[in-house]
Amino acid sequence: MSNLTLAISVPGIIAFIAAMLPNFIYMILAPKEQLEGDRKETHMNGEDLSRDFFIFFLVAFSSQEKGSLIYLMVAVVFLLLYYLTWFRYFKNGKRDEDRFSSLFFIPVPLAIFPVLFFVFTSLYLNNMLALLLCIIFAFFHIKNALKEAKKIKESK
Repeated sequence: MSNLTLAISVPGIIAFIAAMLPNFIYMILAPKEQLEGDRKETHMNGEDLSRDFFIFFLVAFSSQEKGSLIYLMVAVVFLLLYYLTWFRYFKNGKRDEDRFSSLFFIPVPLAIFPVLFFVFTSLYLNNMLALLLCIIFAFFHIKNALKEAKKIKESK
């Protein structure tokens, strides 16, 4: 961890943009009622706070040493699975339940795949501060997604 310096991490920025691209498209193309349901009150919660700190450490701290190339390859696989899940959502008519339904055997893939992408990206970038914050974010993000998935399933 001592090899981290306060410096813009271009790979961190690229990773952030790569993972957020489908979210930006969602914000443009999603049905209005889904966007209104996604809108949160402005307050600090564990998910938002840990996400913001994680992203800050991912893009604002850099290491000259990179981790194993295997970490990068695994990260890319999770990013592609994340894109596949978003593709399913858009292809199937932008149904809310597709955002929270399983892909293969993975529950809430739109929460799990980006977190795993960021975990392996943090490992590859040798950014243990970002990794620690990503794990905290993962706990809140996946917990909230599972809760939302259950709510959608019960409303059917």
